[in-house]
Amino acid sequence: MVINKNTVATLVYSIHLNDAYGEVIENSQNEPKDMIFGFDRMLSGFESNLMGLGVNSEFKFSISPAEAFGEQREEMLVDVPKSAFMVNNTLREDLIFLGNTISMMDNGGKPLKGKVIEIGDETVRMDFNHPLAGEGLYVFGKVLNVREVAPEDLEPKHSCGSGGCGCSSEEGPGDSCGCSTEKETVEAEDGGCCGGGCGC
Repeated sequence: MVINKNTVATLVYSIHLNDAYGEVIENSQNEPKDMIFGFDRMLSGFESNLMGLGVNSEFKFSISPAEAFGEQREEMLVDVPKSAFMVNNTLREDLIFLGNTISMMDNGGKPLKGKVIEIGDETVRMDFNHPLAGEGLYVFGKVLNVREVAPEDLEPKHSCGSGGCGCSSEEGPGDSCGCSTEKETVEAEDGGCCGGGCGC
């Protein structure tokens, strides 16, 4: 069996920024990961490069910024009213400092993270671009197993941090954002994991 839509592949891989000599941002060599194909659960550039590979196939490829976390976008720089950081009529000054990353939600309830880049009298300017926006990726690894997707593979996951390259938001946060709780590099948010695994 080869990797295709509706398959689960067990992979070991290493992901570097830009090229083979770049910073390692994820390494599953000692902890193989199961990746679900065909359900938009991972970065498009990661998934497309693995299609058609079978057990024991080794791989190495580059992913452009557009197929990874996108380019830096000016519209993702947003002035958020300080009122969004009020709790019981008190400003959460412990959150508002330069360089701090805050988990928030857009107007549709979608989680996203913003970095504080400027503090004004009435607003806080935040950068909602993915931290790796504008960066290319270099991936190498090996396929250990391929099988068909089972119903339990598609059940939502509720724990975070186990996983994948790809928690990013395609839409801006809108006019108002509410502080929320925080949620690996490859997997997508819809897969139930926020923030982990080039498969998230």
